[in-house]
Amino acid sequence: MSRLAPLRRFVPLTGTGLVVLVAGVGFWILGWRLGWVEALIVAAGCLLAVLVAVPFVVGRLRLEVSRDLEPVRVMEGEPALAVLTVTNTTSRPLSPRTVEDTVDDQRLEVEVGALKPGESMESVYNLPTDRRGRHVIGPAMIVKADPLGLMRREVVQTRQDVLWVHPRHRVVASLPVGFAKDLEGPTSDASPAGDVAFHALREYQVGDDYRHIHWLSTARAGEVMVRHYVDNRRPHLGVVLHDRRADWEDPDRYELGVRIAASLSVSSMVHRQPVSTLHGTDTILGARHAGTSEDLLDRLTEVRAGEGASLADAVGHLRRTELQVSATALVVGPGVARDDLLASVRSARRLGRVVLVRVDAPEPLAVPGAKVLEVAALDELVAAWNRMVR
Repeated sequence: MSRLAPLRRFVPLTGTGLVVLVAGVGFWILGWRLGWVEALIVAAGCLLAVLVAVPFVVGRLRLEVSRDLEPVRVMEGEPALAVLTVTNTTSRPLSPRTVEDTVDDQRLEVEVGALKPGESMESVYNLPTDRRGRHVIGPAMIVKADPLGLMRREVVQTRQDVLWVHPRHRVVASLPVGFAKDLEGPTSDASPAGDVAFHALREYQVGDDYRHIHWLSTARAGEVMVRHYVDNRRPHLGVVLHDRRADWEDPDRYELGVRIAASLSVSSMVHRQPVSTLHGTDTILGARHAGTSEDLLDRLTEVRAGEGASLADAVGHLRRTELQVSATALVVGPGVARDDLLASVRSARRLGRVVLVRVDAPEPLAVPGAKVLEVAALDELVAAWNRMVR
């Protein structure tokens, strides 16, 4: 087939067209050598069909095609649309055309009717959002083909777009104030007001404690300045999503685990609390993998369960790489061995509080040193987590 590639580059034959052309040439040679009139008639029919197909694919394709995704990022189950706009940029009417777009590996045909000069047509179609994933849309191409399908000409018109279907997630209550490993920092403008660490000087506001007035700065500035103290003892949550496929026992349970990890991580960011998220021993978000909640969800969109490391190894990686973690949430499937759970909780306890979230386990399990939440749905996680925090 590699020898035929140059021919297809200049003569856009389909597989069927190539067979008809080869058959025409073969029957022509056979009829000429043996003197079979019937073979010559078949050859003439084949070659004539190929010849007639040529006008259908020649000529310039004077259409402008653009595509917009609305929106580019969406949560599982929410609608997402692709809007394909086709415009006639010529000064004369154009006959109907076919525009093909692709969603991952599936092709979608959009029939474009006759367009007047400058006229546009929009085609809207739904995109798959039933499960999380990264979907490649496009490129869209204009297709010209003959009725018999012997020749086909494709001209790429748009770039590829990416639709991110994020795991479904919910916001849960924030953890209470945690312990500070360094009372002198870190602090920021987002730190809650308190009396633990000095952050900056600012103008006096009604209700400020008079004891916090900085008299030297007040004299220099000509207005009352106060010391602004903040509470830097915010909990740093570490979320570990177990990635061993065998311990989840079912793909749907693993998907629920991804949603739980997304919910806990996004909730910490919503409450302006630091978070480190691991998928097994792979860091999704952490000290060396900074990002926004959008980055976090993009990365969680592409995680997949595999052979994976033990849960204890994942916790050990968290301890080595995320030194500021003061509370750990372990999200595990029902198949994790009790010994692995015990070893993981003992290791995580060195970082602080431990919450063990077991997904759809057949029976409750008490694990010393950890608060165990047994959940079988995202709503159950929200209710159980909020009860625990409050």
